[in-house]
Amino acid sequence: MQLFVSRITKRFSLRAVGKELGMHQALAYRACRQLIEDGLIIKDDDKYVLNYKENHQELAYIESLRAKEVMGGKGTLFLLAEDIIKRFPFGYFSLIIFGSTVTSKRPRDLDLMVIIEKTEEIESAEKALYNITRNYTVDVHSLVLSFESVYEMLSARDEANVMTEVLDKHIILYGGELFYRLLTKGRR
Repeated sequence: MQLFVSRITKRFSLRAVGKELGMHQALAYRACRQLIEDGLIIKDDDKYVLNYKENHQELAYIESLRAKEVMGGKGTLFLLAEDIIKRFPFGYFSLIIFGSTVTSKRPRDLDLMVIIEKTEEIESAEKALYNITRNYTVDVHSLVLSFESVYEMLSARDEANVMTEVLDKHIILYGGELFYRLLTKGRR
């Protein structure tokens, strides 16, 4: 499941799943069979893709497992995420790391995205996020988006934008269920 969740837009053949996970194709098929039956992945032509339109709680749980794996024990990223979650003044938001932070073992900076509900609150959210992140030595590049901006970017599937990058290079640290609801509504 972590493979499909990590690359939301990618379509995989069962052979490709086996290759990515370093297992024989028959084992990959057996592993995927239950995911197919549960509706977590669905067939798209002759390949399989994540069913992000349903099972939001399960997908959020998988994302939380991925986040724990990346953050490790009590490192800087863990402490920063914990601090943002506790101190960020908005109760309804998603916190996501994306880009080279996800793909590189030694990223030079931390790409951080926060998605909030209202466009008119972006400026105050940016200030609040800055006040939290400035206490850490890691170089943070933060981006605050509203639901409306996310919907616009998701509906422009063929255009290169930050949301198209996030779909295939992300780790959701907080608000996984909200993220998948936005994705479902924005990508029709």
